[in-house]
Amino acid sequence: MRNKLFDDLPKSVKVSSGKWVQILPDKGEGYALYNPLTEKELGRLLFDASDNWVYDGDVLTVDEQEELAGKIAGHQKEMDELLNTLKEDNGTA
Repeated sequence: MRNKLFDDLPKSVKVSSGKWVQILPDKGEGYALYNPLTEKELGRLLFDASDNWVYDGDVLTVDEQEELAGKIAGHQKEMDELLNTLKEDNGTA
């Protein structure tokens, strides 16, 4: 996926777990993820033409991966609504 509006998207994001993640487009079909505070690599998010993504790494939780994928793809509002729905279904809202 090549997001045409990457300049409008956040380049550094604080995810709900409190981690700061810097998002850098790479030369392929993905985005490199770094912790700007510790200067450590966090893996990559790879996208296909249908906006499906896969995380290539072992540092981020599934929730963090989904949150970052939503921010990159511009679907954060839908992701927030889905997470709220899941919390309500589990009785944790």
